[in-house]
Amino acid sequence: MFKKILLFLLVGVISYISFLIATLPASFVWKYLSPQLPLKPLQINVKGLSGTVWDGEAYVSSKGIEGVLDWDISLTGLFAGQLPIQLAVKSSAGTLNTDISVFSNGVELSGTKGKINLQALNTLFKRQRVTLNGDLTISSLELGYFDRAVTSATGQFDWSGGRVEYPAGREMHGSQFPPFIGKISQKGDIALMHISDTESSVNAIEAQLDRTGTATLRVKRRLLDLANEPWPKNSSENDVVFKAKRRIM
Repeated sequence: MFKKILLFLLVGVISYISFLIATLPASFVWKYLSPQLPLKPLQINVKGLSGTVWDGEAYVSSKGIEGVLDWDISLTGLFAGQLPIQLAVKSSAGTLNTDISVFSNGVELSGTKGKINLQALNTLFKRQRVTLNGDLTISSLELGYFDRAVTSATGQFDWSGGRVEYPAGREMHGSQFPPFIGKISQKGDIALMHISDTESSVNAIEAQLDRTGTATLRVKRRLLDLANEPWPKNSSENDVVFKAKRRIM
């Protein structure tokens, strides 16, 4: 009889603790977590939270952009050795949805889609004196990052085109650009990105990221032609006019 009572008490205590964990308010955890995060240097302001740690919303603003971050964490994935997280962002700059799976040795993104109004991001590039227009649409993005390296990458994004203004020395230049298409792929240990406009088969921009975290960027003359910038006419639109290589990870 005593053993049965002890068992019922144990089950009751475990159930109560499980209930407290499952309904743990996000605002309560954030109160202790936020002082450990570099929110001020990043100019991120979390105005409020609702829901639980596992399923809730955060109202965030940063540099003139306001939005709501919604998350849904499924603890059942722990039995399969992963932590699935569904993220959704709705902001004044656009929307973004993605599924994240966290593993012991890395993270995986899948089903990433979104639409961003680039004009709403111009406050972020004020110091660089760059002005963007048009919409950036992410139709698909899959990404795997394990053991400190990008192991898989595939996706596509489109830019609707529009006027872009940028500094050229002491002057400001600008041009109307056609729509662009960007494709992301993986070849061996290297993640690749090719960006081209809809009026040419030549890539205007090419980028790659190798397993060591070294990124290489190549800009073709095609981009200068679209911007009506001068360049020697004895070169082809496929010639590289700018190349940069840097370790970023």
